[in-house]
Amino acid sequence: MADEPTRLTEALARTEDAFDGQFGRPEYEDGLDPDSHSPAVLQLRKACRLLDACRLLREHDGYHTSVIEMSFAAIERTLEFYALTGSNDTIDDFREGHTRAYDRAADLNVITDSTARRLKQLYRNNRAAAYYRTTVAAAQQATALFELAVELHEYVQHFAQATHECHCDRQ
Repeated sequence: MADEPTRLTEALARTEDAFDGQFGRPEYEDGLDPDSHSPAVLQLRKACRLLDACRLLREHDGYHTSVIEMSFAAIERTLEFYALTGSNDTIDDFREGHTRAYDRAADLNVITDSTARRLKQLYRNNRAAAYYRTTVAAAQQATALFELAVELHEYVQHFAQATHECHCDRQ
């Protein structure tokens, strides 16, 4: 077995400590303090941050794989937000599997069953292809998915009458 560099094992230990809370009070992103917001609002604002990150990367002309990955994540967080506000679901209900959010959104009538199926199919066919296979993400794909994520994010906020909770940077 190969010996790993000390720098790697030390970096791993520091990271484990950081996730275990060994460095004092956590410094959260603006608007994402879990002590100040409900799990639902946190999911919505995580989606906002993901969309803002996509905007930033798109300004630098590229990073299509990252934009696709974050756009899918923003869609999921947005749908999870609605499920958490519109039902007795808990955040733990969404820990396993990326497609549960689509099903719950359809169950709660924020999107149709047909749209949920199409979103799940889009996820299954394209996220995995762009992320795990030798397929390379194209600008047109990243743009289309990002625009879909933004449209869904805005629609769900309005549907839930929660636009005041959005922290997207619309500059």
